[in-house]
Amino acid sequence: MKGLTLIEILVAMGIAAVAGVLLLVIIVNSSSLFTSQSSQVSTGLNINDALMQVRSIIKQSNAVASSYTVDSTTYTSGENQLVLKVPATDSSNNIIADTYDFFIFFLDQSILHLKIFPDTLSSRQASDGVFSTSVDSLIFRYFNSVAPSEEVAPQAATKIRVTLTLKQKTGTTFVTNTATSEANLRND
Repeated sequence: MKGLTLIEILVAMGIAAVAGVLLLVIIVNSSSLFTSQSSQVSTGLNINDALMQVRSIIKQSNAVASSYTVDSTTYTSGENQLVLKVPATDSSNNIIADTYDFFIFFLDQSILHLKIFPDTLSSRQASDGVFSTSVDSLIFRYFNSVAPSEEVAPQAATKIRVTLTLKQKTGTTFVTNTATSEANLRND
């Protein structure tokens, strides 16, 4: 009966150790890749959801208001804020003629807010919603309806382009996604 020599056992242990280290490196890299890809997918879904909701509200709006003041705060349509005049609705969801609710999109540090200020006749509720908590930048651009579109003052706009950049931390790095969408105001 022949057994294994000490050298053969040490060589086998060395090969097993190298294989173990390689396996560990593969597992760690796969985990890091999975975390990074999951973060990118999450950020991508977040940016698409936020843009879809902003676009939907723009399409419901009759006009861009130059500004709106509530209490001591004035919101002004411009590059980083959007004040929209949305037709007010009654409890049966019918539009109330010449009556508007104001929807305001603005960035507060990295938080994208939508504030709704309803008219006293409106059935809408006042609210301060958060669309995203990882916004790096928010840019509104205003255009007219001629072809090709020309950039105009906010209150003269018939089309709005929204560019949203989200920044999310993934481990020790940041993932940045930027998306742009355009929407036309209602033609009532």
